[in-house]
Amino acid sequence: MRVPFIDLKRSIEPVREQILADWTRCLDQTEFVSGPTVQKLEKELGRVLEAEHAVACANGTDALIIGLQALGVKAGMRVAVPNMTFWAPFEAIAQIGAEPVLVDINPDDLQMDFDEFKRGHEKFRFGAAILVHLLGWTSTRLGDFRKYCKEEGIHLLEDGAQSFGVRYHGESVYTGAEVSTISFYPAKVLGAAGDAGAMFTPNPKLAEVIRALGNHGRAGHYTYDFVGWNSRMGGIQASFLMRMLEQIDGMIDSRLQAEAFYKDFFDAYPQHGRVYTAPEGITGNGYLSVIQSHKVSGDDLAARLRDAGIGCARTYPQTLCEQGPSQTCLRTSDLAHSQKFSRMVINLPLFAGITRDECLASAEALLHAFEGL
Repeated sequence: MRVPFIDLKRSIEPVREQILADWTRCLDQTEFVSGPTVQKLEKELGRVLEAEHAVACANGTDALIIGLQALGVKAGMRVAVPNMTFWAPFEAIAQIGAEPVLVDINPDDLQMDFDEFKRGHEKFRFGAAILVHLLGWTSTRLGDFRKYCKEEGIHLLEDGAQSFGVRYHGESVYTGAEVSTISFYPAKVLGAAGDAGAMFTPNPKLAEVIRALGNHGRAGHYTYDFVGWNSRMGGIQASFLMRMLEQIDGMIDSRLQAEAFYKDFFDAYPQHGRVYTAPEGITGNGYLSVIQSHKVSGDDLAARLRDAGIGCARTYPQTLCEQGPSQTCLRTSDLAHSQKFSRMVINLPLFAGITRDECLASAEALLHAFEGL
């Protein structure tokens, strides 16, 4: 059996006709930039994610840049970021002229290590930090991060690009964040039909600043309070996301069932590797299957899986400290945990609508790869 790593068509097909009708309406009403459907989406996102104020934007990376700027992050400020994450948080820090400081992950929950973060602040004095809710869950120390940053005057931006539906001790992970962001890149748990994103905050004045920054810094049509960005969502993307929201509970449930299948399967073979899922106290969303091999490199496993017709990925095969533009960055340690994990990680197919037979075929192929290397 050949299994794709991801198949977005399975989520689109149930609402395909409704989407086409929505897009026709947007075309007829020329709802191309902002508009009533975007406003409706913002309200619905705020309700579902338990965030008081939601502001849509063009993509998740813009959300990070605008969020940092709204929090007052300025050129030259030192900003902590986990060494294992997508490039966008590093990029956002650099784009506004701030200085990224790389922090290692905790090997148990794979999120930015809180104790190392504190030691780093004592040494480097962070002006801000990006805490990434990575891999479909969040840090077990989220409450400690928020409390410590508030006490120390560290601006904390929470990158929730991968965490739609994640809950921390019963609350949405977006609740309680000074500013948090989300990406609606199509492969995310809630994905658009292209790039899109949003920002959340409980502070109404901060929400006004965020909205202005994403619309050229406007105060009025031709008056400006800030030097901002052109980062606006249109009705076509908003209407697509509204349709995806109608079925999101089932989509997340499908992901979680696949994640649980992989964990149960490989828990019987602890000699080969470990399947990570959301830690105790955190409800995950099944964003990725996260398997760390004990002895075999992720690259070798991926090659075997591809030969067997199984789609796979390695998220993330290299850490931030291994990228060319980061070579002169400050580091809070040798970053050994993140680099070791990245060398050994493998991701099996996991998407809304994946079947049990596809999960079984994928798991058996990985088991054969383990045993053959």
